[in-house]
Amino acid sequence: MSKPLNTLYSGKKVLIMGLGKSTLALAKLLHSRGAIVRVSETNPKDNVAEPSKELALLKPEVEAEYGKHTPQWFSEADTVVVSSGVRMDTKPLDEARAKGIPVVSDIELLSREIEVPIVAIAGSTGKTSVAFLVRAFLEAGKKTVFYSGDHGEPLANLFVKNLKVDYVLLEMSAYQLDNLQKFRPQIAVLTALQPPYPERFPSVDAYGGVMQKLLAGLDDKCAIVYNFRDGNLKGVVAGNPAPKWVYRRKDPAGLGEEVAKVYKGSWLASSGRELAWKDAKGDKAVFSLRNLKLFGLHNRDNLMAAVNTAKLLGVSNEAIQKVIDVFPGVPHRLEFVKKKGGVRLFNDSRATTVDTLRLALDSFPFEPIILIAGGRDAQADFVSLAEVVKTRVKTLVLVGEAKEHINRCLGDLSETFLVGTFEEAVLLSYQKSREGDIILLAPGCESYDMFVSYEERGNYFKKYVEEI
Repeated sequence: MSKPLNTLYSGKKVLIMGLGKSTLALAKLLHSRGAIVRVSETNPKDNVAEPSKELALLKPEVEAEYGKHTPQWFSEADTVVVSSGVRMDTKPLDEARAKGIPVVSDIELLSREIEVPIVAIAGSTGKTSVAFLVRAFLEAGKKTVFYSGDHGEPLANLFVKNLKVDYVLLEMSAYQLDNLQKFRPQIAVLTALQPPYPERFPSVDAYGGVMQKLLAGLDDKCAIVYNFRDGNLKGVVAGNPAPKWVYRRKDPAGLGEEVAKVYKGSWLASSGRELAWKDAKGDKAVFSLRNLKLFGLHNRDNLMAAVNTAKLLGVSNEAIQKVIDVFPGVPHRLEFVKKKGGVRLFNDSRATTVDTLRLALDSFPFEPIILIAGGRDAQADFVSLAEVVKTRVKTLVLVGEAKEHINRCLGDLSETFLVGTFEEAVLLSYQKSREGDIILLAPGCESYDMFVSYEERGNYFKKYVEEI
C-alpha cells in the first residue's frame, strides 16, 4: 500500500509544470495536504486565464509564473510534476533529473495512490466511445466508476472528493502515454494506432513506442484488449506477458481451426446483427445488436472493445445486453440529431481529421449523403477521399478556413457549394436534401477557425438543426 499523498508530500516543495484543468486540480489537492506548491507555465497568463484565476484563490497563496520556466524553481523542488502536454525531454526537466529530483506526470503521481483496478484506454480513435460504453456496462452491473478523460473529471478529483469507487477508468491521450514511466493498469485497451500528431509522433513506430509505455508494467495478472484488425497494434503488444483479448469484424473460424480454438474475445456474427464473445475455455455469449443506436462499423469495433473489457471485469450478460439496447451514443460522435421530412441529420463534429471523416462516410454505404465539411485549414490530404466522395456524397457544402482547399481537392466530384457562415451551411444542406438523404456534419478539420472547440461546433449544429 502506497504512502498517502497527505503524508508523502506534506511540507515538500512540489513544482507543477504546465497549468490546465488536470494540473489545477492536482495543485489544489497537494496544497490542501500541506505541500508547498509552485506552478510554472510557459503560456502568457491571459492564455490560461480561467485556471490561473482559480489558482490565485488558494490560501496560503500558491506561487506561479507565466510565460517562462525559471531554472531555479526546478532546482529547488523536491518533486517536479508535468502536465500531459509537456514533453519529458525538455531542458528544465533534464536539468532537474540530473540533480536527482524526481520528475513524474500527474497521472503517474496519482495512480500510485489508487487501490482499485484501473482500466486505461488508448488509441488514435474511439477512446471516448469505448470509455462511455465501459462505464455504462459497469454501472449496469451495479459497480461505481470514476472516469477521467475527454468528458470526465481530472484524476485528482478522485482524492479531492474522497470518492470510494470500484474502478477507475482512464481515457489517455498520446501525450499522457508519452509521460508514463511506471504505470500498471489492470486492463489496457488499445483501439487503433495511426499517428495523430505529426509534430510529436511523426510515424507509426513513434506512436507505437509511447503505447508500449502503457504496457510496460503489465504482467500475467493484467490483460490487454486490442483491435485485431489493426496490424500496427499487433507489433505493440507482441511479447507482452499480459493475456490478450482481441476483437475483429469476422468470425475467428476464418483464421483456421487452431487459432479459432484459442481465440479470446469478440466478433460480429449473423452478418453484423449479433456480437459474439468467447473465452479460451470455450464459454460463449451472444448479444443482439437489433436495437443498437450506434452507427458505423467503427462504432461496432468500439462496442466489441467495451464488451471484452466488461466481460473481463465480470459484468453479467444481462447487464451488457441492457446497455447495448439503450445506449444513446456519445455527443458529437456520429450523433443522431433529428429526422425531418424523411431526412436524417447527424453530428460528427469530432471528425477532425481526414481519416475520421472517411469513417463517418463509410457509416452510410447506401444512403445519399449531403456532407458539411471544413474548418481550420491544415492543408490535409483530402484528395485521398476522392473515391468515397465520388460514390457516396450527393452534395458537398464547404465552410470555414479550409473550404477553398477542400474544394480544390474534391469540388469536381459532386455538387459543391462554398458558404460564408456555419448557419448557412446547415440551412443550405437541408434545402438541398430529399427524403432518404443523410445530412452529415463531418468537418475533417479542427474547429478553431470559427469555434473554440469541436463541442461548440457540434452544439451550434444541433441548435440550427432544431430551428429547421
